[in-house]
Amino acid sequence: MRERRGSGRKRLLSDERGVSVTVGYVLTLAIGAVLLSGVVIGVGGVVDSQTDRAVRGDLSVLGQTTAANVESADRLARAAEADRSNAAGATNASVSVAVDLPTRVAGIPYRITVDNDAVTLRTNHPEATLEIPHAARLNVTPASVRGGPIRIEYDHGAGGTGNLTVVER
Repeated sequence: MRERRGSGRKRLLSDERGVSVTVGYVLTLAIGAVLLSGVVIGVGGVVDSQTDRAVRGDLSVLGQTTAANVESADRLARAAEADRSNAAGATNASVSVAVDLPTRVAGIPYRITVDNDAVTLRTNHPEATLEIPHAARLNVTPASVRGGPIRIEYDHGAGGTGNLTVVER
């Protein structure tokens, strides 16, 4: 290629050969940034959806486990009451069922609420609530505990009727 003759300044200002490389580089970076941000936004929604499904699935399993253990404690307490003598000096009927539950579901803490009708599990983020009915015949003292290892207790002392109580371990 042959260079034109003329003044150096005029020739330098009209020279556009190096601009195409710079413009191409900037355009490549801009297109890459747009594609990358689109992928991050798209994948973020999928991850949130998967987390929500994992939390609900885990809460369902833990709720069923807790309800089954409340019913087991109920059956054991009723059997202990049936075997207990009402004579003076008879021993108290007491039952304790330990349940090992994880402290978190999908990395998120949760709460367990138990009452006469159901076991309710709840998380705050994502906001999820799951209620599992139970078939306990004895009274269940309403309680709310953190998720994790719990104990279901029954103690029927000399006075009054016994209640099932859920406490943290």
